[in-house]
Amino acid sequence: MKPAQTILVVDDDPIILDLIDIMFKDDVKVLRAENGNYGVEIARTELPDLILLDVRMPNLDGYEVCRQLKEQTETMDIPVVFLTARTETQDEFKGLELGAIDYIAKPIVPQIVEVRIRNHLMQKKMRDQLAIMSSVDGLTGLSNRRRFDEYMDQEWRRGGRNEYPISLLMIDVDHFKLYNDTYGHQQGDNCLRAVADEIATHLRRPSDLTARYGGEEFAVVLPDTPLEPAMDLAERIRAGIDGLNMEHTASETADHVTISIGLSSVVPSDEITIESFIEAADKNLYQSKHNGRNRVTGSEA
Repeated sequence: MKPAQTILVVDDDPIILDLIDIMFKDDVKVLRAENGNYGVEIARTELPDLILLDVRMPNLDGYEVCRQLKEQTETMDIPVVFLTARTETQDEFKGLELGAIDYIAKPIVPQIVEVRIRNHLMQKKMRDQLAIMSSVDGLTGLSNRRRFDEYMDQEWRRGGRNEYPISLLMIDVDHFKLYNDTYGHQQGDNCLRAVADEIATHLRRPSDLTARYGGEEFAVVLPDTPLEPAMDLAERIRAGIDGLNMEHTASETADHVTISIGLSSVVPSDEITIESFIEAADKNLYQSKHNGRNRVTGSEA
């Protein structure tokens, strides 16, 4: 059974690394980093639930690691616990001031450390559950607009840092107002749920995000995805909705529900903003509608 949560231990003491591993190996995944630079790298890529951090380490000390983690959007909310032999009041004050949630002195008492860490993991799990509840669209079960905005900001930064492309699909249900007028709002809600479910079936990677952008409009964020494969995915989504054959007698495009898609793709840089990137996808969505709907239009932003 896969561990439900992950701890990252950043410490150059192999005894501490082994001890934490033994404490939690059965039900918590333990990641190890023997220096601060590697610890920051793992934190950014693995996004652990909790970070245990020594202060005294070569090259990059624990305080600097904590500062860097709290400056990055992806890692700023990961709880940090200092586990260190530096026990002066000013040391503890500095660690807590940098954003750590706890400060545990070495030499450690394993049973006490285990209980404190498990308490922090439980609190993190509860916060995550609340965050999920606040980021889900109540009608479709997809991410909501708030989560879309947060994720776009996170992946924009990551894409710029790693120099990989991001693609964005903006999806609109064709003639949805006419659908509501013809079949009623309850059936309209059922239509939106069916569209959302179909979109979600075409996404395979955990990093891909589907959100209800607003009303009958949806958005799909595709990190590390250039234009051509994003176009292929968009076409599969369009064909999938087309293949549902949901009756829409009032549509001016077909006798069933269809969608139009606008797509933009870019490697994030200082020369382009998130707003202009989204606007480029919106313009392509408008072009799809202008050219007859039930189609995909895409371009580099």
